[in-house]
Amino acid sequence: MRARARRWAAGAAAGRAFEATSLAAAAAAVHGHEGPLLLVAPDVPALDAAVAQVALDDLVAGCDLVVGVAHDALPYLVGLPRPDDALAELAAEGFAGGILPVFADRGLTLGMLPHHRRLASAADARAFAIDPLTPPDLAELLRPLARG
Repeated sequence: MRARARRWAAGAAAGRAFEATSLAAAAAAVHGHEGPLLLVAPDVPALDAAVAQVALDDLVAGCDLVVGVAHDALPYLVGLPRPDDALAELAAEGFAGGILPVFADRGLTLGMLPHHRRLASAADARAFAIDPLTPPDLAELLRPLARG
């Protein structure tokens, strides 16, 4: 999954993709960066060029924040028009605790990406193995789990 995410990041931002293990590490990696920023989790197989383009288009259209939320209510993607540590931390808190009113109170325009499932458990692997929308190379790897 990490290799898939690395390829996605390299395609979305050739020469400007960084890997980090925490939000603090990501903030350090992009220190001094100007322009849009996409922070992504590596455990969402649905990442593709279209996801990146929709997020970037929302930012160009004036969204203060773009978020893609996974089935666990945590973001798989946070997009910002420019690095903003406080806003990234706020978005990373997840959406289970009523964070949308906080965004509204701050007057933020929010772009929402489609919901996607993480590949984080055996149940997720079984679901992806039989989902016709799973990328074929990944489905082939997961197929033995669906039988067993």
